[in-house]
Amino acid sequence: MSSRLKQPDTPADEELRTCVNARPPRSFVMTAGAGSGKTTSLAKALDGIINAHGRQLQVRRQRIACITYTEIAAAEIWEDVGNSPVVHVSTIHSFLWMIIRPFQRDIKAWVARRIQERIDELKEKASGFGPRVQQRTREKNAADVDRYTAERARIADVPLFTYGTGNNYSKGILGHDDIIRMVPQLLAEKPLLRRILAQQFPIVFVDESQDTMPDVVNALTEVQRSMGDAFCLGFFGDPMQKIYTTGIGQVDPGAGWADIKKSENFRCPTNVLAVANKIRRDDDGLEQTGGRKLAVDGQLQDVRGTARLFILPADDHREQNLQLVRKWIAAANNDSAWLSSAPRDVKVLVIVHRMAAARLGFAQLYSALNDKAPSAFKDGFADASAWPLRPFWTLAIPLADAMQNGRAFDAMSLVRQLSPRLAKEAIARGHIAAVLAELHAASKELAALMASGSGVTVRDVLNHMRGHDLIALDPRIIAYLDMRPVEAGSEDADEDEVAAEVNAMDAFLQCPADEMWGYAKYVNTQSPFSTQQGVKGAEFERVLVVLDDEEGRHVQFSYEKYFGIKALSENDRKNIAEGNDSVISRTRRLFYVCCTRALSDLAVVLFTTDPTSAVQAALSKGWFDRNEVRTLADLLVDSVLPA
Repeated sequence: MSSRLKQPDTPADEELRTCVNARPPRSFVMTAGAGSGKTTSLAKALDGIINAHGRQLQVRRQRIACITYTEIAAAEIWEDVGNSPVVHVSTIHSFLWMIIRPFQRDIKAWVARRIQERIDELKEKASGFGPRVQQRTREKNAADVDRYTAERARIADVPLFTYGTGNNYSKGILGHDDIIRMVPQLLAEKPLLRRILAQQFPIVFVDESQDTMPDVVNALTEVQRSMGDAFCLGFFGDPMQKIYTTGIGQVDPGAGWADIKKSENFRCPTNVLAVANKIRRDDDGLEQTGGRKLAVDGQLQDVRGTARLFILPADDHREQNLQLVRKWIAAANNDSAWLSSAPRDVKVLVIVHRMAAARLGFAQLYSALNDKAPSAFKDGFADASAWPLRPFWTLAIPLADAMQNGRAFDAMSLVRQLSPRLAKEAIARGHIAAVLAELHAASKELAALMASGSGVTVRDVLNHMRGHDLIALDPRIIAYLDMRPVEAGSEDADEDEVAAEVNAMDAFLQCPADEMWGYAKYVNTQSPFSTQQGVKGAEFERVLVVLDDEEGRHVQFSYEKYFGIKALSENDRKNIAEGNDSVISRTRRLFYVCCTRALSDLAVVLFTTDPTSAVQAALSKGWFDRNEVRTLADLLVDSVLPA
């Protein structure tokens, strides 16, 4: 039995058990705040179903599906339930593909329809091009029309469609975006598909439901509505922790569903929990209780911790002042770990990656995929899911690392998995020994290209991978490799996502390839820095949150507007009045997420051009105790006081 299953039940766990043990099980939505043990509740629910319905499920050859956000989360849950044969745990993409994979005729019809949609969209776009549209934007549009037209002609000959990281329809490869778009559409259109899903998986749980795309949530909800008691659907999430703009946020319970609130918090010390509750009171008002406890002499006692706000000038001395903050806290808490640069000691949360990029050596890569780049690139930069990065994340980085460190077996395992030259149909036409020798030589050369100081560009590495068939590149990348190279930023960007993509890709292809190492270190959390968006679900002893709108340059968030220092725009006021997601609600959620990471101590540093007004605004919000709001003057005075 896993440690999660041994935890005492909360009232929410008991209510959840009643739902899943019922005959038939009852659908539900569980809202679980930060640090509440949501995954524990999910694991307990799965265990309860195994005990109550496991034998019946096995007899009927049915399983429980648990859909998670990441492979790491899936592995944790799978371990919690002891690898039970009646439980299937996977990411949303993998689950949807498993459902649709046998229906190849429907897939082919959808792909043909999707290609025609893209051609029509591109032609309509081209018809509206004005005189200010860049020539390269026009070229990209024409190249995409030609590519999709050629793919359309070859679709009928595709024998089998598979699922990869990026799409290549003429070769039968569907990408992540295709799966998320296709399967909900087909579930909505085809009652038979809904019935088959319910017969195979009569119970489906969705973890991190707030960040699940609305089409997926609506499709699963439609399955439950149409199948009734034959299909139990459960959502686990927290709208206050919605980070991605594509997520649905609040999932409304259907008729007859249970609406379960889990208000406990087992992570945060009481001083930090008080801040979190004050932030949340302006949203859904869920007040969390409890807080972190530690055993002292056999008795559980509250951990008080610290929660402080430092308001500092947004000038050229940010780095020095951050160090001053750390020294001040180290002295005030008598805790020298605040002076450490190790990630395990102090986690620094920044609004965007710019601060980390400058320090870890991937500033040009950051700028290419963020400054004036399309939103899909910016959103996918935090976890390397943006499609331009996938060949590096999937192959180039791990393969070069394996080759550089003498792990030949790991290197060839990657190549065997990803190289089109080692696909079954390709091997049958060639001599395997010779092919392996050529791929080994190409892998060795790739490691040299990726080496620090090699001087080669991202374009060079991609062309090498393409030329030696080390990986099947996304056709979108191939299209840019085939376009004439230009100097990045040589043309003004149009106010258009396509033009933004063209300019971003020009800049990306010219980035030094060795910047990928610093970026990989950052994404793999091997540095003290993380983005506030990227730490949902994580926890750290000491957390230093840096709020800096000027360095962030991210229009979706504004801490100065959230604090009340900077005036709202007309569009901001309109969104708030109409109940739409706004810069205030997005920033509030982000602030809640990053403040609730702390196990012991929380320090928030706000850089602003008007510290005096900021102090008054912060005090009026009441998030932090008055005596825990400090300015640069306080730090300088305290730093010279005798011990």
